[in-house]
Amino acid sequence: MKNKTKILIVEDESIIALNLKENLIDLGYEPCGIAPNKCKAMKILENGVVPDLILMDIYLKGPTTGIEFAKELKITKPQIPIIFLTANSEISTIKKASETFAYGYLLKPYKKENLHAAIEIALQKSNEDNQRIKKLDAIENVNKTLTHQLELSSEQKSRTVKLKYGYLYDKEKEILYYGDEPVKLTSKEMKIIKYLCESPGHNVSQEQLEYAIWQDEPAGYAAFRSVLFRLRSKIHKDLISNQNNTGYKIELF
Repeated sequence: MKNKTKILIVEDESIIALNLKENLIDLGYEPCGIAPNKCKAMKILENGVVPDLILMDIYLKGPTTGIEFAKELKITKPQIPIIFLTANSEISTIKKASETFAYGYLLKPYKKENLHAAIEIALQKSNEDNQRIKKLDAIENVNKTLTHQLELSSEQKSRTVKLKYGYLYDKEKEILYYGDEPVKLTSKEMKIIKYLCESPGHNVSQEQLEYAIWQDEPAGYAAFRSVLFRLRSKIHKDLISNQNNTGYKIELF
């Protein structure tokens, strides 16, 4: 069984409010509350009542008019359509009310068939708008996800150096990977990889590499060759190439 459409009446003239309630029941709707002002209406809403539509008098008695209250509801309850009830058909009044993006206007005294038509049109238009907003939100979420993935991808690319023969160097973690497995290197061996990966694909002199390993004191050619030999024994033999005895280069993918 389909649930009846719940309608909240916000009207400060009790006779009009009760007449509205009777007409709504006759038309097959479910009046879910009557409030003469913003304060009483908010109590109804805060008690968990969720109307499908609100019928609101434009000029409520009290500090807050129907127009002002509708503007507040547009922010706090944007999914609930509002139809204004008014005895004032002045253009200036309708113009002010239009700023709340109301879904309809009913001039008092109204006919039951006009009330019915206004409610059905407002419900249909509101449903279409809410569906469109959901689709836009879904698209926005997808776009945010894609943007985040691209940012992560860009960040990963900027922090990693893709090398030949299946190797990858992570500059942030200072780890050399072969596939998914980190290559076990000593601190001196890693310093060579790190320095070469600061200028991947370019020649780096032996003196620069020696300084990267022993910053405090030179260790000499034999010590450097020993470290390099042990490093090369742990990786592909051609990953680090000798550039005509002028230096060394790590091969990019």
